[in-house]
Amino acid sequence: MAFTTLPKKVSASRFLSLGSTGLVYQITSHIALKYACTSGSTTFENEMFDLFEKHTPCPHVIQSFLRLPNANFLALMSGGSLDARLRSYQIRKDPFGKVLEVSKTEPITLVKQWLMELCRAVVWLESLGYVHGDLRPSNLLLDDDDHLKLGDFDCVQKVGEHFEGNRPPWARILGDDAEKLGLQRGSFGITGPRTEQFAIGSNLYCMVYGFEPYEDTDDQGPIIVDWFQEMKFPELNKSCLDFIIDRCWKGYYQELRDLLLEIESLCDIRVEAKVVSMEELDQRRKECQILVEDGLLN
Repeated sequence: MAFTTLPKKVSASRFLSLGSTGLVYQITSHIALKYACTSGSTTFENEMFDLFEKHTPCPHVIQSFLRLPNANFLALMSGGSLDARLRSYQIRKDPFGKVLEVSKTEPITLVKQWLMELCRAVVWLESLGYVHGDLRPSNLLLDDDDHLKLGDFDCVQKVGEHFEGNRPPWARILGDDAEKLGLQRGSFGITGPRTEQFAIGSNLYCMVYGFEPYEDTDDQGPIIVDWFQEMKFPELNKSCLDFIIDRCWKGYYQELRDLLLEIESLCDIRVEAKVVSMEELDQRRKECQILVEDGLLN
């Protein structure tokens, strides 16, 4: 599989992020482009958006305007990613090292909103028969009004499959709890409420504490994998939402909807996120088509 050469007009645009399968650039004030890193990629996320458009859209999932084999025109999330927001408040030993200090954390009302929006997106995706499989701050995007949108569907799997896994703290290898779950020790288990709520718990930890679990220690790599397998989690002593983090890490919720209902009971969100209207969607799609016709991808 060959690596693609970026079209000149794309590479001249503002670079936003690099994912596992594509590079993201800002094309206009409201359109972003995800361009495939490799030609003919089977994991490039366009196919999921084809499925999404057959269903009532979820206001907490990023919308795609136009899809081509190696390009996906998406709604621009001007607020960036949650990861970028968190990193802007961190003082680190080095760019990827231990977090030494967090200068600011977000208000608990906003954290509750983000948590609710994340869970609504995950429950909606589950209703289509899928898990996201890669829930982490870099894939949680923020719009102009600080509403959270779930993006990057390169790692989706069907509910009930053997989970391909992820690095901690977004997934954990099963330990002594495997037997009671009827699963194999040393595996990531089966995709479903257990795997997704574990990742939700870790994302909520990030929102509350301002960094990933154990990022404030010098310990990295294999030892953290072991700690999570042994269910040795960081101390929780800061937020009224700590009990939800703990429950998610321990697989308390039998269904993701149970988690969502509990979160909704804690929230008082007055301004709901909105989906792009059909009229605006048609307008944006025409804009994308004009960009292509004008040679953006040449």
